[in-house]
Amino acid sequence: MINKVFKLVIIILVIIGICFGISITVKKQIPEMKKEESELNIINRVQTRLANVTEIYTYGRALNLSGEVNNISKDNFEGAKLVITDGGEYEEEYTLNYNLEDGKLKFSSDIEINSGIIIDNLENKEYYCLLRLKLNNSAEPKYYSFINTSNYGNIEYYTTTKDGKNRKANIEFLKEEINNENYNFLKINLQDTNLPDDIYDIIIDAGHGGKDQGENAGPITEADVALDYAKSLKESLEKSGYKVKLTRDDENSSTFTETNMYDENGRITIACKSKAKLMISFHINNGVRGLNGFEIYSPSKSNLDFAKEMATKIKEYSSINYSNNNSFKEADGVYVRNYTKSVIKELESTANKKGYEPYNISLDTPYLYTIREVGGIATGAYVDGRNKAYSKNEYYNSNQGIECYQIELGYIKNDLNIIRDEKESYIRAITEAIENNF
Repeated sequence: MINKVFKLVIIILVIIGICFGISITVKKQIPEMKKEESELNIINRVQTRLANVTEIYTYGRALNLSGEVNNISKDNFEGAKLVITDGGEYEEEYTLNYNLEDGKLKFSSDIEINSGIIIDNLENKEYYCLLRLKLNNSAEPKYYSFINTSNYGNIEYYTTTKDGKNRKANIEFLKEEINNENYNFLKINLQDTNLPDDIYDIIIDAGHGGKDQGENAGPITEADVALDYAKSLKESLEKSGYKVKLTRDDENSSTFTETNMYDENGRITIACKSKAKLMISFHINNGVRGLNGFEIYSPSKSNLDFAKEMATKIKEYSSINYSNNNSFKEADGVYVRNYTKSVIKELESTANKKGYEPYNISLDTPYLYTIREVGGIATGAYVDGRNKAYSKNEYYNSNQGIECYQIELGYIKNDLNIIRDEKESYIRAITEAIENNF
């Protein structure tokens, strides 16, 4: 009797094991079936001709790309959109900037470098990026898949920490064989992950430091005040759940000079290594007579909504005024300073005298290096070592840029009391703006 019961138990356990194994197999196969179906849906939509990607980058949380497609008739062309889809019901379109000349359509999604495809807003799944054209001779739009003809490879992106969780986005150009045919895809694949130890959400830069003390009012220096603000903002943001790093602190500040920001342990290098999505750089203006108030400097070619929100909240929570400086002003408290023709000529003259090829600088290139050099190709970073007064920025040609804002807290001789006494109000304002946008 006992043997019969034992055999019966064994049989039941075997049956349960088989059923459990079948269940796991089915669960594993379902996503593959869905993936194959989605790819077939894409293949049935796209043209045999491919669209070339000539540039691709992330800036902050935004993915942007530029490219071209040949043999498009100007008389037949109506418009173009960038589309991402999962091959099923999900499809989102994005505005493109484009022009058509000699049968070649050139397009770019960088109308605003911090807009585009906001990766953090996408759900966990696999997406396909496509070019969609509307042509007069077709009732339905034409879709084109992408092939990478740029100098840049795949991108590994980590989302901003939310509720203690992160996700990884693999942005990849893939060549896959389906039904004995080769197909090219640009895919975005998001999955849950743990944030690597050396990757951060936000980088905070305290201007100057070490031998470079910046502006001063007696014993009070810009470098010290900036570091005090940086440490306070870090503490505030960490309470909100962000992973934050400082470019300098009490341990490494003494090693900084005016020219070593691009060294291996320099402020710009530390920032770029972090792969952060956002950088806040604290500074104080000099004591020019008649000028007062705070100024937030933003990247060129960017959406200014975040900068405007920071400015509004700083004005609301503190007694500091918007700056009365009208040079480079875009809105109350918000500024965009690029190179001017005269400064570009000065830099060209310096290059010619020192015997190196002048940098490729345009009127769209940000003047402030803290904004320019952490943005990579999105902001036209250019410090490549040809000017021997500075070491090379190893990340100047990177296609993963940090969205950076330089906050001039006020004018040191006219606003110092407010800057020192109302730090908590500044920090509250900046923290809330970051929470609302990142």
